[in-house]
Amino acid sequence: MTGVAFSFTDRAYPLVEIGIGDIRSATGAAWDEGRWDTGRWAGIEPEWVDVSCDTRSSTIVYGRTALLDRFIAGGATIILDNESGWADPDTTDPPGVLSVRPGRPIRVSIVHAVHGAVVIFRGFIDAMTPRYPPGEPDTVELECLDALGEVNRARMAPVDPKVGDGDTGAERIHRILNAIGWVPRDIQPDSETLVASGLGGSVADLLAVAADSTGGSVFGDMDGRVAYRSRDWQTFSPDTPPDGTIGNVSGTPNRVTFGEFNYLEDGQQVVYGVAVGDVCPVQWVRPFDRNDIATRAIMGRDPETAVTVDDLDGIARYGIEPFERTDLLTANDDSLELLAERVLRVQGEDTAPRVRSVSLDAATSPEALDLMTTVDVYRPSRYRCRLEYPAPRGVVFDDEYLATGVAHTITRDYWSVELNLDVAAPFAAAGGRWDSSFWDQATWSDAVELIAEARELLEVLT
Repeated sequence: MTGVAFSFTDRAYPLVEIGIGDIRSATGAAWDEGRWDTGRWAGIEPEWVDVSCDTRSSTIVYGRTALLDRFIAGGATIILDNESGWADPDTTDPPGVLSVRPGRPIRVSIVHAVHGAVVIFRGFIDAMTPRYPPGEPDTVELECLDALGEVNRARMAPVDPKVGDGDTGAERIHRILNAIGWVPRDIQPDSETLVASGLGGSVADLLAVAADSTGGSVFGDMDGRVAYRSRDWQTFSPDTPPDGTIGNVSGTPNRVTFGEFNYLEDGQQVVYGVAVGDVCPVQWVRPFDRNDIATRAIMGRDPETAVTVDDLDGIARYGIEPFERTDLLTANDDSLELLAERVLRVQGEDTAPRVRSVSLDAATSPEALDLMTTVDVYRPSRYRCRLEYPAPRGVVFDDEYLATGVAHTITRDYWSVELNLDVAAPFAAAGGRWDSSFWDQATWSDAVELIAEARELLEVLT
């Protein structure tokens, strides 16, 4: 890996690679739980060609705004130098082995002195636009989509009669991906069952409705796969320390050790160890907006039979602010009520006002660069976020948040991240807000032990 270092640090550098020799499907493979167990893909990786030295900038966006939102199809815009013509469109048939063309895999990584190469975007080139400005070097702009955006290039014709009655959410995701021949996937098994469906329309919409119907999530991951997580995969043990602290309180030991390492800075040997103080933000965004508060949850298979759950105290204070999904395929009526209750707990008045996003700049400190490298909305990362002023103003906020979305802007001289956040407390497994009146004892009575077992299993599978 031979990427060009950032101008402001030798601690990390961006790496942009284009894949050749990739495959998107496997011959003769049928993806079902009986033959593939957890549904992990063991396909062939492409050969990666480093184009970092010709990269001017990368702009990357993926994730979602809030925990109950659907994941967007992640995207990246990458601008490459093309003065030599190396990235001119190749119109030969077949195109050259090393040509830049739509359809090729692409990934962007941060190569870090401690963490190694951390992928921050993985997807496919969707479009390329050469630019030939007079008197200036030529460039090529690449528009890229992640795996969720890539599968959405296909549309499914409806089937009659409807199929899949009794499918679990995971089985429905497999059924949809099988129909379009998409192999790379990481599907978490679940037990929530769905009603039959005609399966017609946009693939991304079909996947999202299936995930919504179980309370789960579907997204394109950093390995180029379509991934599915079952209900409340964000759940964490509250006695586990957060991944870091973002704030303005200096001189206080951070709860996270980023690891010791050496590197040269302006010709001098520098040693970094335990992060001290908070990771300093550039800006917080913390709106107090009724649109961000749910006081009525409407969940169902259609508007006429949907389950409605009201927060009467919230309605008295803020009026009726509905959160509505009436296209669900959930088979169990009790599960619809559970999903409605979940909406009010995750997005109700008790969670407002909440931090929506924080801006970070990698040049401000080694700790900021560490956090920006390692943040993961698909795990998801969890941070203590705090803002404190001298008396008499004092503490403005001090809460834990889950990372929900990321927007990277990267050049050789600059790296910023706009990090979307949402309140973590509703997903604390014990001592939090999930109680037995909403979650049956078989699932949640030993939540901490179950989470530990799940993490061990994931480590084995990974």
